[in-house]
Amino acid sequence: MNTGQSIFSIGALLLFSLTTLQVNDNILTNDIVLQESKFGILGLSLAASMIEEANNKAFDAATATDGITDINLLTSPYGLGPGTAEIPGDFDDFDDYNGYTKHIDQIPSANFDISCKVEYVTPENIDGSIMQKTWHKKITVKVTSPFMQDTIQVSKIFSYWNFR
Repeated sequence: MNTGQSIFSIGALLLFSLTTLQVNDNILTNDIVLQESKFGILGLSLAASMIEEANNKAFDAATATDGITDINLLTSPYGLGPGTAEIPGDFDDFDDYNGYTKHIDQIPSANFDISCKVEYVTPENIDGSIMQKTWHKKITVKVTSPFMQDTIQVSKIFSYWNFR
């Protein structure tokens, strides 16, 4: 083999090595994106489950057994959250989820932290909160994980309607 053939062979091996490195880099990048998407979907599912769980409760402690028409009977904005005797799993109304946190480590692939916030809102400003009683409450659920770059935040507004 002469010098020209040796240089040509070395050049071919160099091109093959660079191509292999680029393909491996693309595969790893796609794998990272795939994993982040899976954790994002799982986190979103956990947030939706928490909202559905809260949605299955009464709007307020005052509405747990009977309908009301007096807004003054609703829980104070400063009293949103579980009562002194209420524990997770025994919540009876929607605003008991205010301040609720949960750590999920039963999923083999990742750990998640869920936190909830419940606040009164007005139809004119659903993105803000108001420190007075209204017929509308908003729950915001945040899901974080060390395996996700971003925090998932999902909100839903519940309104109270009493038909006679």
